[in-house]
Amino acid sequence: MKQISIQNPLQEVIRDMKNRIIILFLTFSTILCCQENKTKKISQNTMINKVLQDQIKHGVSGEIFETDISTYNYSEIDLDATISILQDELKNNGYKFISNDIFNTKIKKVFKRILVDTTSTKYVYINFNEKCDRKIKFYRNDNSIDLTPYSIYIVKNNNFITQLYAIPEIIDYLKESSDISKIEENVATLPYENNEKIKVLKWKDIPDLKQQRKNNIQTLVHRNKYLFNDNKASLVWLKFNDEYFLESLVTTFGYTEDKELLDWVMQRNRSKAVDFINNNVFVRNCKGELEIREDILKYIEQKTTDEENTHDYAKALYHYEVYENPNKWTEKEAYKILAYKSNTYDYLFMKYKNIRDNNRWNILGSIFYYSNRGDEKEWKEIEKNFEMNNYYNLPHLKEALEYAYIFE
Repeated sequence: MKQISIQNPLQEVIRDMKNRIIILFLTFSTILCCQENKTKKISQNTMINKVLQDQIKHGVSGEIFETDISTYNYSEIDLDATISILQDELKNNGYKFISNDIFNTKIKKVFKRILVDTTSTKYVYINFNEKCDRKIKFYRNDNSIDLTPYSIYIVKNNNFITQLYAIPEIIDYLKESSDISKIEENVATLPYENNEKIKVLKWKDIPDLKQQRKNNIQTLVHRNKYLFNDNKASLVWLKFNDEYFLESLVTTFGYTEDKELLDWVMQRNRSKAVDFINNNVFVRNCKGELEIREDILKYIEQKTTDEENTHDYAKALYHYEVYENPNKWTEKEAYKILAYKSNTYDYLFMKYKNIRDNNRWNILGSIFYYSNRGDEKEWKEIEKNFEMNNYYNLPHLKEALEYAYIFE
């Protein structure tokens, strides 16, 4: 006969009590979390309002004796006050926030900066005018001030990049903070030296401020969606609206992994190929070491054909002067540069008749020819260096070295 299990009433009571405790704990945790978020939101709003008041009181800038001057010194708190606003704008515009590990890896690839999550610093400063500048400064990217470095800030742990914006540049403060905006009505002048007065330019008097705000948010969103969400539509937007930022990724920071971006930059600079090659292929990194941007050399090799209109970069590479360069390369560095130059140009010289017809020499051929009529030591040293370094593991260098002998 099948036995029927009789549930112990005491077990039911215990189970019921456990369930009630779990429910109470979850309810309490939810209430506590909501309270913490509410407190944090109040604190953020308080900070934003305080910073907004200070910015409005000092205006955009000032004028005295028909000279424009700055009336407000931006600091870290001004950047702090924008972070929650910018995060909301990114979220509302479809930006997908990524993990710290993925974000840190991309920052290292693009800007050659290493982020350490355990340090107390909230921001990492990126100076587009001087890539090795590490000392943080707080400047708006004001085009009217020539001496201000163009800069962005990496917002650690929040995982996005931004410029330093004044709050009126990113929110409609007249609408969203009407009480605070009334302060602006009474702003006219600020004290200056010798009892002089500075005439204040008010934020509300900027005729295109609304459009500036729109552009600022779009720039913020598309930079981050391109770099960290691999959004191709954002890359297209940046090509038409943020050329300097995009080009600097390649020229200043050496980010060449995105082939579409690299092609765009190379096409833009074809008419000034000599300057581009002189400044952007063989460079010193922030440790003072030689950095060879091999992707640019590979691009030249792949895009050069027998058609003469494709020879601009190859010609510029041929004419790159190792010993007359302001970087003052060491002998060891000069040999390596010569190897990379020859691996690209001399290979193209061997491959395409039209290049040979338009240039009597290739790089190694000209060195061999003149050393063969003077001091042969230079050529012997080149051979020795290339062999000793296993031809720098370059695919065409050994062949180019052997080809040079036809110039005897």
